[in-house]
Formats: sequence, structure tokens, C-alpha cells
Amino acid sequence: MIKKFKLPSGIQDHLPLDCYSRRIVEGKLIECFKYYGFNEIETPVLERYELFDSGVGKVELSKLFKVTDVDGDLLILRPDITMPISRIVCTKLSQGSHKLCYLGKSFSALENEGKLREFTQAGVEIMGAQGENVDIEVVMLAIKSLIAVGLEDFQIELGHVGFFKGLLDAFDVCEEDREVLINSIESKNGIKLYNLSCEPDKHLLDALSGLPMLFGGVDVLEDAEKMCRNKEMKKAVAELKAVYEGVKRLGYEKYVCFDMSSVGKMKYYSGMVIRGINKNLGRPILSGGRYDRLCDAFGQHIPAVGFAIGVGYLVRALDNQSKLTKMPEVDVVVGYEPAYMSVAESKVDKLRKSGVNAICSFATDKKQLKTNKQSLGAKLAVFVGKDGEEEI
Repeated sequence: MIKKFKLPSGIQDHLPLDCYSRRIVEGKLIECFKYYGFNEIETPVLERYELFDSGVGKVELSKLFKVTDVDGDLLILRPDITMPISRIVCTKLSQGSHKLCYLGKSFSALENEGKLREFTQAGVEIMGAQGENVDIEVVMLAIKSLIAVGLEDFQIELGHVGFFKGLLDAFDVCEEDREVLINSIESKNGIKLYNLSCEPDKHLLDALSGLPMLFGGVDVLEDAEKMCRNKEMKKAVAELKAVYEGVKRLGYEKYVCFDMSSVGKMKYYSGMVIRGINKNLGRPILSGGRYDRLCDAFGQHIPAVGFAIGVGYLVRALDNQSKLTKMPEVDVVVGYEPAYMSVAESKVDKLRKSGVNAICSFATDKKQLKTNKQSLGAKLAVFVGKDGEEEI
């Protein structure tokens, strides 16, 4: 096939029916975010490479789409929207706390296991605030936003990077081996020991092997507490308990579960991590957490927490549950003789105001109007001309 007819791998077209459903979902998400006091923000798709080349927000160059500016500077298509928002908060917004929401495209140069390389994210960030009440608000918003779009049978899975980090600290695991263990735990593929630089402690291996078992309801936190070896691990469990109690007080505890092996991007996150999961989908619909060190790259320490929803995955989950809003059927399609276009437009306008889904066709003869009626699946066709109106 000629290349010009083919899309790059990991890139999708969205046809009218899909676009209609997606826009409804996106609109409901932003409406929900704004209802709870979040102000919308928009960041550019293009950023300087240096933005993602420092601090805990550093991204490997191989994962980025790169563009050379006219002056030779290296630009990239943003891999996420959180880092650009952090840049804006540090350089353009007043001091204090900010509740921000967004909807936009992000990009990944790598295509892993069918993951799209261009994807839409809707999300929120609370910048400049910390405490259990703030974390509770984010978890509650994650739940309410998924409910708002009509999703059923989902769970908000909570973890805490402090639990895993505290475990590694307890056994003095070196930085190089930490990366190997983090990747092994997060991939859920078992502990890969052949890449470790040092012989691991048997007690550490036992603890790591037991981490995937710490998954489920609130009782998991009691089991996790028994594994604690230092203050950092205890603090992580206590913070998760406080979040759960807050969600329970608000009556939404049935949506929450725990995974103490969930570590996310350890360098990126600093506390609670959050994922939205649906049993019929192989990937998280929602992900995020607390990242108190991201703004340090801009010379400011601003605590922050938030999440992003993968709109494509959410739409797929809703479709699996037959919860997508479908494009409405066309009730009436109107054609016209060329001299009666204004009459046809008035007819369509009158029908729409009465609640009828009517459209004006380009058909200027009855044969073409019949064809349009069939292609649109319209219930009725009306032809307007010198002889008045005729139903087709």
C-alpha cells in the first residue's frame, strides 16, 4: 500500500461516530472538574526539551517525539501535561494553592504492547497544598468523575511509594538495584534478580515476594502494618488509612481498594499513588498521585497531587459496558430545488426548535434525496420546491 494512505504505528483516526461519543465523555469530565472548583488550563503541545531533562520529571530522550526549531533548538511534543502545568504554576501564577484541570493530547515516541503514541488526557492538579484532606479530595474526584461519565464496575486502587521505599531503605538497597526492583514490582512479572549488582538479603526477598499479595480491601493495610520495618513504612500505611477513612465518611468506600506493590514512577511520586482500574480492560483508566518534588526543578518547592484519565481507555471501558452516548438518529432530512434553499433552511430550523433532529441535505432532486435518506438512516425525507413540500 502507498505510504501516504497509511498512518504511523500507534496513531489513530477518529471517525464521526467515535468523535461524537468522545466529545460527550470529555465534556462530562471537564464539567465535573469545574463543578468541584477546578479551573481549566491549556499548555502548548510543543515544549523545549530542557523542560523534561531535569529533576524527577526527566524523560529519556528515546521516549520523546523530537522537532528541531528554526533556530536549531530541540523541541519535543509533550509526553504529559503535568510538567508543563508545574512550569506555569512556578513562573506565571501567584503564590498559594491552585486547583487546575485540563484536556489535551500527549505523545510517546515508543509504542509498547499496543499503547498509542498519541493520546488524549483529562486530568486535575492541586498545586501548593498537602495533607490528608487534599489527598482525600483527589481520590473522591477520581471516583466522582468516573461516575459522572456513567462508568460502572471500577475500582480506585491506592498505594504509597513510601512503603516500598521504606522497605528498600530498611535493607540498604543501592540505587542501581532499586531501579531493577522497582521495575520488577511495577511490571507484576516477578522479581528479576539476575540484574542485581549485589546478593539480596533473604528477608528482603521474602518481603518483596509477599508484596503482590497485599492487594484487596482495607484489611490489606493491617497486613501491611505487620511488615513495617521503619517509620517511613508506618507513615505510608497511616496516610492510606486516613485517606480511606475520609472516603468512607463520605460513603464511597466501595470504590476503593489497595495495592501495596503499586509504586508508579518512584522518582516522580512522593506519597500516595492512585490508579483507576476496570476488570474488562487491560490497562489503567486513570493514574496519578502525590508529587511534591516536581516543582523543585524550577527552584520552588510546591507540594502537588493529581491524576490523569486516559480518555481513549475510558471510552473503551464505557463501550464495553454499553454506556457510551451514541450519535442520535436523523429524524428528517430535507432536500430542495435550488431556488428554495431558504425555504428548506427555515423548515429545518423550525423542526429543530420543536425537538426534531433534522438536517438540510445538499440534494437538489428527489432521487438524490432518497439516496441521502438511506445513507443517513433517516426516518423521513422532505423535498421542498415550487409544488410545496413532498415526503419521500
